Amino acid sequence: MRHWKRLTPHELSVLEQEFPLDLVSTKALPAAGLGKEARLYRVQSSRLMPGDAYTGDTYIIDTAAGRTIACQPHIVDEELSILCKEAARGFVAAAEDIGVLEPEEAGIMHILRAGTGYMVADAMPIHIPILDVRTQYVEEGYRDHSDDPRRLKVSYRSYPKRIEEAKSLVIPDTYATGRSAEAALMDLTARGFKPETVILYGFIAIPALVRIGGLCEGQGISLKCFAICDIPQLAHNHYDMPVYGLDESLHAATGETGRLGSIVDAATLEKLMPGYVPGMDQPGDWSERQSHLFNGLNREKGDIRGHLEKSVALIERLTALSRGERWYTGVHEAAAERELDALRRTLARYV
Repeated sequence: MRHWKRLTPHELSVLEQEFPLDLVSTKALPAAGLGKEARLYRVQSSRLMPGDAYTGDTYIIDTAAGRTIACQPHIVDEELSILCKEAARGFVAAAEDIGVLEPEEAGIMHILRAGTGYMVADAMPIHIPILDVRTQYVEEGYRDHSDDPRRLKVSYRSYPKRIEEAKSLVIPDTYATGRSAEAALMDLTARGFKPETVILYGFIAIPALVRIGGLCEGQGISLKCFAICDIPQLAHNHYDMPVYGLDESLHAATGETGRLGSIVDAATLEKLMPGYVPGMDQPGDWSERQSHLFNGLNREKGDIRGHLEKSVALIERLTALSRGERWYTGVHEAAAERELDALRRTLARYV
C-alpha cells in the first residue's frame, strides 16, 4: 500500500473516543516467514467479545497485501488473486511457525463460491485434500444477509476419501454471521467426519467468531482463527465488516447513526488509516470481485462490474453521512476521493 499522509496522534485519539475500537487486546508474536512488513498478533480477551464466549485461539495477521485488499475495493480479478495468494502465504507461514498448522495432516474446506478466492490451497507447500461445499440462502440480496438459519441450505458437497485422514480442517472464507460455515461444518460432522481442529482464515467478524466457537465447543473441536487485519463488529445488515465508521445500513433502515469498530492493533490501524474509507466493508462483495468462480456445477464469472458500481455508491453514501462529524478529516476525504477515482477507472475496463 502506498504511504499516504497519516492521521496525527490527536486524530487517532479522537477515533478511539468516537468508535468502539479495541487497540489494547493484541499481543505481537514472533513468526518466521511473514516478511518485514507483516505482523502476527494474538488476541487476548476483548471488551468487544461476549465475556463467556469460546473463540478458541484467535490471531490477527497484518500484511501489506491484506491491508490493500481491505482498503481498496477497486482491486479485482487477477490483481486480487495475486494479493490473496501473497496474504495466504503469510497465513500459512505464520500458522506453521507457531505450530497450529501441519500441512501433512490438514485438509481444506472451500465454501463455494467465495472460499477458493482466498488462495490458501495455492499457498500450501504440498497438495492436500480439498472438500467443496456450497451453502445458499433461499432468498438473498447484496448487503442483506439474514441471521436466520432457516434461510440457509447446503446445495452441493464433494468430500474426497482422503479427508478422513486429516486431523485439522482449514476453512478460508469471509465470516460475517458465520452461518455458512456453521451449516457446512454441521453437514460434514453429520456424515461422520469430525476434525480435531478447525482453522479459520479470512475476514472474520465478531458474531461469526462467537458462533463458530460455540459450535466447535459443543462438538469438542479445537478452534484456531486467523483474521486478516482486524476482527470487526458486524453492521446492521449482517454483512458489512468495517474497521471502524458509521453503520450506513442502520442509517438507511432506521435513520439512526450507529458506530462500528473492531479489535485491531494500533500499529495496523495507523497503516490502514490513509487508504481506508470509514464504514467501508473490507471484503466487499467478495465472490463478485473474482474473475472465475466454481459454484459446484460449473465455472462462472464474478459480477465484477456490479461490485465496482455498488462500491462507488456505498462510498458516496458513507462520505455524505460522515462529513460534518468531528472525527472526519481531510485524510478521510482524500482516501474516499482516491478510491472513487480508482473504482471509476477500473469500471471503464468492464463495460
